[in-house]
Amino acid sequence: MASIWDELKRRKVVKVAVAYAIVGWILVEVSSTVFPVLQIPDWAIALVTMLIILGFPIALILSWAYDLTPRGIERTKSAPLSESATKVSGRKFNFVIIGVLVIAVALLAVDRFMLDTGGPFAGADIDPASFDPALLEAPPTAAEETEPAPPAVEEERREVLPNSVAVLPCADLSPNPDDAYFAASIHEEILNQLVKLRNLNVIARTSVLQYADAPPSIRQIAEELNVGAVMECSVRYAGDAILVTAQLIDPETNSHLWSETYPGDLSDLSTVFAMQADIAMNIANAVGAEFSLEEQERIEAIPTDSREAYALFLQARSLGLTESSTTQRLLDRAITFDPDFARAYALKADRYSLGLVDLYDAAAAQDRAELETLIRENAGNAIELDPNEGLAYRALAQLEWLTWRWVEAQALYEKAYQLIPSNPFLLGSYAAFSMSAGESERALSLAERAVELEPNDADSYFTLGRANLFAGHLDAAVVPLTRAVELDAADLIAHMLLAAVEIARGNDALGLRELRTAEQLLSAVNPSALAVLAYAYSQIDRIDDAERIVGRVEDLATSGIVVGAGTWAMANLAVGKNDVALDWLNTLVEKAENHEPDPGYVNFLFISSNIYADPVLDRPEFVEVRRRLGFRE
Repeated sequence: MASIWDELKRRKVVKVAVAYAIVGWILVEVSSTVFPVLQIPDWAIALVTMLIILGFPIALILSWAYDLTPRGIERTKSAPLSESATKVSGRKFNFVIIGVLVIAVALLAVDRFMLDTGGPFAGADIDPASFDPALLEAPPTAAEETEPAPPAVEEERREVLPNSVAVLPCADLSPNPDDAYFAASIHEEILNQLVKLRNLNVIARTSVLQYADAPPSIRQIAEELNVGAVMECSVRYAGDAILVTAQLIDPETNSHLWSETYPGDLSDLSTVFAMQADIAMNIANAVGAEFSLEEQERIEAIPTDSREAYALFLQARSLGLTESSTTQRLLDRAITFDPDFARAYALKADRYSLGLVDLYDAAAAQDRAELETLIRENAGNAIELDPNEGLAYRALAQLEWLTWRWVEAQALYEKAYQLIPSNPFLLGSYAAFSMSAGESERALSLAERAVELEPNDADSYFTLGRANLFAGHLDAAVVPLTRAVELDAADLIAHMLLAAVEIARGNDALGLRELRTAEQLLSAVNPSALAVLAYAYSQIDRIDDAERIVGRVEDLATSGIVVGAGTWAMANLAVGKNDVALDWLNTLVEKAENHEPDPGYVNFLFISSNIYADPVLDRPEFVEVRRRLGFRE
């Protein structure tokens, strides 16, 4: 074995093998680097590699047979090592190999540290802030490379709403804590201006409020809300002086699309309204949303020249819906300062209209006529003073809907939609009305838009789930209703609708679980919801539970709570008293003909759409009464 190894070394086969391997590797590396730059096809690199591999055994054979000497290439003699030319040429050959190794190391360094953009010096003269954060993540492991693309890749390819913006809550920089409402009011004023632009998608206020404290990055907010731009603002209010700073940010680059600082004075309201209009117009221009001259004029209109009236209006609007009496007092005072303040009248009418859906209290039911008068008077005043007050049309539309004037309601809802197409309350109300009228496609379209503009709000998902449920799209209803209860676990009606969907899909066990949850959340003073619960129990043959819940409805009626005709109809259906249920539905028809609202309108929706495919409701007499109530097959 030793003699063979010595002969290989004498014939320089070992040295040739090492030198060939190094040179071959250098050629492969050079071709891989240079060929793409010269736009040589990729197959050429593969050809070079294959030729080098095929040449390796040929080089070994030639090195065995021939020798490199000072006199040139000669056939290798079978002579002792001492008599060969090895001593003469070996040292030179060693220098050659060392030189080749130096070149190889140099090429490796160039390839690794200069040509490789991932090396430690890559981008040393580039501002790191200009990098997309997604590009700074660690490279995937070999195992990860074989797996399908992770969800994060899908998020990066999200479909951004066209011409969309999220206006974050304005930071309050006012020295007096009692003036904090002003920053919130300016924020809402900006949103109310933006929702007048039909081609602009504006995320609703309830979905951006969660970012008021410790907000995440602008990029994350944009991804969560599916918007193309995010606006930040701050408000400082002291005495009559205000200072508003606004900046619109591109979430992909974190650069400013537009920014401005607005000084103003409540003693000159025109500057305040001009500021709000300018912000709206600049946002629309920055995101590429086209708007008409008519829309611009509506935004630039000055609603009042009374600073006292405006301040009272802002305070009233900042209050929650549960503080309706305080809201109405503030608005009355605002109208005292400016009897021509159309926006104050519109807000009064809208808040009054919300009282129509809660008529369980006997006193409220007795005051129904007065409530209707207040809605019509205030909405009428608003429209007379300013025909572009969309909120006034919404209030009238809800009144006409709940008093069974559906043709008038449809026209008013559409008028409001033309004026404030991105108003979340309008979208929800219009969608609910469309469900009542059996206009499934319109209801779904409005509900889907509500989810786009209210992606963090349980009510929007509830509306979409209900629209799918009443349209008979049971599988499509599951996802939004599940999302609704995730966002608001205490949402009683969402649990009940989710139960209805599962029961209708044949998943009685899942439906029963949701019904039990709903019953734990159910208030004792909501006969309409109790009837829905009882009817659902009856559909999965839980007759004892149905009778128990109907007993609670009867107890409420005995205590003086107003129970609507629709509620009584559903309660009797739940316990098998079908003839009594039919009588109550006929009573509901009489109320509809007299334009009298009924607290059981939710129950009417369930009965009219027959989501459980209850054979009782498909009997001719029930089909006829459903038709008379306006339901469309």
